[in-house]
Amino acid sequence: MSNATKSTILYVDDDSDDCIFVRTSIEDAGNKANLICANNGEEAVNYLNSISDTSLPSLIVLDLNMPRWDGRRTLSYLKSHPHLASIPVVILSTSENNIEKEACERLGAVSYLRKPCHYDGYKGIVANFFSHIKA
Repeated sequence: MSNATKSTILYVDDDSDDCIFVRTSIEDAGNKANLICANNGEEAVNYLNSISDTSLPSLIVLDLNMPRWDGRRTLSYLKSHPHLASIPVVILSTSENNIEKEACERLGAVSYLRKPCHYDGYKGIVANFFSHIKA
């Protein structure tokens, strides 16, 4: 897990509590990954375009329903820009809509996960995140 412990995850969600749950779950798992939180897709894209390619995150986790740029628009942007397209993107949403899931997978998401209702559910979600980080 040495590569994952040095990795950076960009978590994009308008609910700041969810960012705290993910951060705590990563720490509870004993992982030292750096978690950066953005409130919406536009903020995330501005951040990604402001850093060097060598500082890009190892994984991006996107909520679907956010103000400004939602998850679909953000995912489309990421996959249409060559310097960002290779970053794995996991969708984490309250939506269980299969049409939504298939649309995100067609746009290039590596995984579509249902947002847990309770903190304990985030532990399994975090394990899924690290399965997508390349060594």
